[in-house]
Amino acid sequence: MSTVKEIEVGGVLRKIEDEQARDDVSLLLQQTNGLYKGRDLTVVFAAEIANYTDAWAWIHARIKAGNYTGIYVGDYIPVTVKNERVEMQVAGIDVYTHTTDQDLGHHIDFISRDCFSETVQWNTTNNNNGNATDGSPYMVSNLHTWLATLSSHLPQAVKNHIVTKRSLMEIRYSASGALTDSTSWEWKDMGLLWVPHEYEVFGSVVWATKGYGQGQAMQYPIFANSWLNRIKGAGHGGSRCGWWLASVRSGYSTTACSVSHGGDADYWGASNALRVPVCFRIKA
Repeated sequence: MSTVKEIEVGGVLRKIEDEQARDDVSLLLQQTNGLYKGRDLTVVFAAEIANYTDAWAWIHARIKAGNYTGIYVGDYIPVTVKNERVEMQVAGIDVYTHTTDQDLGHHIDFISRDCFSETVQWNTTNNNNGNATDGSPYMVSNLHTWLATLSSHLPQAVKNHIVTKRSLMEIRYSASGALTDSTSWEWKDMGLLWVPHEYEVFGSVVWATKGYGQGQAMQYPIFANSWLNRIKGAGHGGSRCGWWLASVRSGYSTTACSVSHGGDADYWGASNALRVPVCFRIKA
């Protein structure tokens, strides 16, 4: 027999009899209030995942079917990378569907709950410009190179399903000298592992170049209306730390955008070493 439970929804007490419905409403309220810390999907869906080779094959099948029932922004699948536990949280579901120059289909973008314990220079020098080979600052950065190397350490089960992220990237390069603002944009493949643009975290351009610093970016739901997931640890469960973004700062030729240890929009000289979360995409 179902047990009737009252839950406050929109300031009104509602009687919820079905147990699953109660759980769904409770999770929704946590998300709305910015309190939802996510569930381990390998535990919640253990019986369903048992029908697949691993959790990543399962989530890929769910994405391919466009079936996101019971999966919420903030939920996670744990992996081990370079001997570190990494909880890959759902950052957004179909956030970019039908966007980019190649019409993206169903997908989930994941971001690690915390950063890696290692610190990384955005660039090896205080330079936030692109170069003659590629005018995108991020694409020629030391950060991009570090993430490309890190991707080789991912478990094979993850490698089997992640795809490169296609994004409209700011361009900042002139043969006549260093620029202090981005002047254009181009479609680029960011790689298998990447970090968010400033707009994807804060929902606005704060320090990046107005217009070109936004590109086609949307704010990921995991970062909306709450500081909870902007504040990341230095390693799993570590003390809070500052972390790099893919955007570079407007008005300077030497600095890149970041998120501070307290979760606000920040920036540092590109040769400084901050910590790095990792993001990847799985699509249908």
